[in-house]
Amino acid sequence: MSDKEQHSVTMRVRIGDNELEVTGPIDFVEKKIAEFREQQKSTTPLSPAPTRLQPKTTSTKGMSLAEFFKKILPQSHADRFLAAGYYLEKIENMEKFTVAELSKIITSGAKKQLPQNPNDIVNGNIKKGLMMAAGDKDGKMAFVLTSDGEDAIEALLNA
Repeated sequence: MSDKEQHSVTMRVRIGDNELEVTGPIDFVEKKIAEFREQQKSTTPLSPAPTRLQPKTTSTKGMSLAEFFKKILPQSHADRFLAAGYYLEKIENMEKFTVAELSKIITSGAKKQLPQNPNDIVNGNIKKGLMMAAGDKDGKMAFVLTSDGEDAIEALLNA
């Protein structure tokens, strides 16, 4: 038996709403995951998964931030900043955003009051693992949502 077959591993794979967890020799696990991936390719619809919010692609006006907030009902400043970041990334297709951009869209797009120190709110979301630094943009520190941050907003969308 080769070293590759002797070691037991556990792997979990999620594709859309379907998940597979396999434990065993590496060759066995790799085979089962490859089968699962092929099965998901044949059963996954060509349209986007319903758990992900997609930007509108029709010629009609896209969802505004105010509409987006009404849909997910963010309750705290931290939730509003996270939701605004999600909106900028997913609806406005912005690669990364600054605290100033978040602040501007929250006040103008959703007509919500800002906290005294918006930077503290963003830093709190970073500490929670929901946002992370992404270099700079126009000379200011830029941020993106983490996958946990995206999942948090998508959970509100699907509630």
